[in-house]
Amino acid sequence: MKHVLIFVLLLLLTKLAAGQCCSAGNPVGGDGSNEGAAKNELIIFTSYKHSLSEDYFHNGTKTEVPYIQKSYYDYNNISLTYGLFPMFSLHTELGYFIDKTQELNIDNENELIRSHGLGDLSFNIRYSAVKTVKPISQVVFSAGVRLPVGVFDEEKNGITIPMSLQPSSGALKYNASAFYFRKQPGHLFGFTGFAFFEMSKTIRKGYLIYRYGNYFQFSVAGTYALAKNVSFIANAKLELRGKDRRESEIVVESSGSRVVIFNPQLIIDLKRMWGLVLMGDIPVYKFVNGYQLTNKISFQFGIRKNISFCNSIH
Repeated sequence: MKHVLIFVLLLLLTKLAAGQCCSAGNPVGGDGSNEGAAKNELIIFTSYKHSLSEDYFHNGTKTEVPYIQKSYYDYNNISLTYGLFPMFSLHTELGYFIDKTQELNIDNENELIRSHGLGDLSFNIRYSAVKTVKPISQVVFSAGVRLPVGVFDEEKNGITIPMSLQPSSGALKYNASAFYFRKQPGHLFGFTGFAFFEMSKTIRKGYLIYRYGNYFQFSVAGTYALAKNVSFIANAKLELRGKDRRESEIVVESSGSRVVIFNPQLIIDLKRMWGLVLMGDIPVYKFVNGYQLTNKISFQFGIRKNISFCNSIH
């Protein structure tokens, strides 16, 4: 009987879980900074992220769903940003899921749906439109793609597991962003703003025809220098996800959301151009369409290294 219930739940989750706004899903990505690199400068960033989702919401209200307990993932990524010219940088990023897991409770026993593997690969061109010293400021525009290079056909008991648990998103995505930073020399406070947009191509894989809704992110942050080499960033993010669509342009009602997230960050600059980045995501407002599993908290820490090739070139 237990295996029959698991089989039925997998079928149900496969149809419904793709629209979960904040469950296992796939991280939008990030290298701890959206700045451009100087000419002949290489910025290497690698990080670990853990994300936990365990609250089901119906619209703006928390609700209980039998059997489904929680979803979580552990994720590593590495990104490279290289300054090709004084105003243009090339950014690339690749992630790997140590595990993506959804926990079910059937007959008072825990059952795990689990996957792991490569995620998506991204390429972006960053254009530093403005970069000044007094005040210290930068305006960076970026455009690029995310390629579904990872696994997208993981199965359990002969049934393909939910899309939100697949290591890859399965879709080719296009994105564009704008980043702004400003700080007066000698002042402890600074300001940043960030806007990001991503749209997906339709997935056409066997029986599956699916297109994720458009994704928007807007954020504003205040930065404060706690010490000479330590900065704290209080960041507020608004994430908007449009509704997904299936075959024949059928709208997936349990998809799309509006979420406000508090994203505190601690940046520690070390010697020899090394740095540590610590950050977390704490949702403070969630509204989802239909019934969706939502994110409870996530945290990330990373290591950053800047390398200049100017001396070796000149």
